[in-house]
Amino acid sequence: MAEYLGEMYPIPRFLGNWLLIYFGFSAILARIHGLQLHVFSWNAAVGIVSLFLFGLVLRLMDELKDRDIDQQLFSYRPFPAGRVLESDIKVSLLATMALFLLINAWMGFAFLMAVMLLGYSLLMFRFFFMPTILRRYLLLALVTHNPVVALTLLYVVAVFAVGQGLPLSGINWPQTLLLIVMFWAMLFAWEVARKIRSPEEENAYVTYSRILGRPGAVLLAGGAQTVSFVIGLYFFKTLPLSLVFLAVLTIGYGRIVWAYLRFLMAPSPLTSKLKPCAEQFAMTIALAGVLDYMVSWGERMG
Repeated sequence: MAEYLGEMYPIPRFLGNWLLIYFGFSAILARIHGLQLHVFSWNAAVGIVSLFLFGLVLRLMDELKDRDIDQQLFSYRPFPAGRVLESDIKVSLLATMALFLLINAWMGFAFLMAVMLLGYSLLMFRFFFMPTILRRYLLLALVTHNPVVALTLLYVVAVFAVGQGLPLSGINWPQTLLLIVMFWAMLFAWEVARKIRSPEEENAYVTYSRILGRPGAVLLAGGAQTVSFVIGLYFFKTLPLSLVFLAVLTIGYGRIVWAYLRFLMAPSPLTSKLKPCAEQFAMTIALAGVLDYMVSWGERMG
C-alpha cells in the first residue's frame, strides 16, 4: 500500500491540495460571516484530514469499481498489475472509513454530514444499484456521482460552523450556497477535463470528447469554470475582497482559457493535458481566497 499511495494518491500532494481547498473555501466563508478564520484549531485539523481521508475512500472505491476496465486499459497501475492485492485495497478502505468516522465523532452536527458523505459514497460504489446503465452512459454517471462534491463542501460548512459556535440558523445560506456552487463548478470542470482526449488518444475508454465532441466537452468544462470565475467577481464586488484576490482569480481563469483554445486549435496528446490545468485552476481559486484573507488580516493588524 505504500507503493500504491506513492503512485495513485501521493500523500504530500493530496494533503497539500485538500489543505488549500479547505482554507480557501473557509477563508471566503469567514469573510461572508464577518468572522475570523481559526487556522490553528482542532476543527481545522479535523476538516483537512477528513477531506484527505474521504478523497482516499473514493480513490480506493474506484479501484474496486473499475477493476475490469482498468485491467484492459491501465494494466500498468499497481492494482491491475498485481503489485497490490484486492485484500489490501479492501482492508485499507475499511480502515480509512473507520478513521474518517472516528475523528468526526466529536464534531457535533458535522458528524451527521460525515455519515451522509460515507452513505453517498457507498451508493456511488454500488452505482446507485444500476451499474449497467451508469457504465454505458457517462453523462448520467456524472450527474449521479458529482453531487458528492456539494455534499463534501456542505461538510466543510458544518465543520466551520461547529468551530465558530455558529448554529445552522446563523449561517448566511444564500451566499454560502453561492460559494459552494463556485467551488463545486471548478471541481466539476476538473472531472470533465480529465476525460478529454485528442483524436489519436481515443480508445475503448469512454471520454467526454468522444460523447460531446471536442468543442462540446471543452464548452462543458470551460462553462463550469466560467461560473466559478463570475461568482468570484461577485464576491470581489460585494464582500468586498481584495485586489489580490481579483488578480489571482483573473490570471487563473486566463490560463485555463488559453489551455482550451490551444487544444481546440491544435488537438494533440501534448495539448490535451487539460486535467492538470483544471486542477491548477481549482487550486488558484483556493489560493486567491487564502491570500485575500491574509491581506485582510494584515490590514486588521496594521
